Amino acid sequence: MAYKALVSIGGVALPDPSTYEANTATVVDSARNAQGYMIGAVIRDDVAKVTMSWRFISVSDWASILQMFKGVDGTGKSKFRRSVEFFDQTTGTWSTREMYVSDRNAKIFKRDEENNVIGYLGAKLSLIEV
Repeated sequence: MAYKALVSIGGVALPDPSTYEANTATVVDSARNAQGYMIGAVIRDDVAKVTMSWRFISVSDWASILQMFKGVDGTGKSKFRRSVEFFDQTTGTWSTREMYVSDRNAKIFKRDEENNVIGYLGAKLSLIEV
């Protein structure tokens, strides 16, 4: 049986992260009435966010991941929003949703004698459903 990636972006499997954190949100329009009780309504349920980090990742792997969200595709559509397949905590299986990438950060690990960066420690990003 094939080993399935936890996350694929546009059909491209990401390297398995060292940490994988799933978050499911309910978007609510709410306020408090004069008695202090919350009144409101659910606008949207089960909005997904996936946060991943890698203890170590090569420069080329990290750049490849980040490039998936830059520029435009062959049809001229922005790659800011991408089809992401991920392991969904609400279903216990894989789901595909349209997501964007939030803040990305990484710490330089080491440079070689030619001053090329060879990898990053603690690289982290979040994918958030649109």
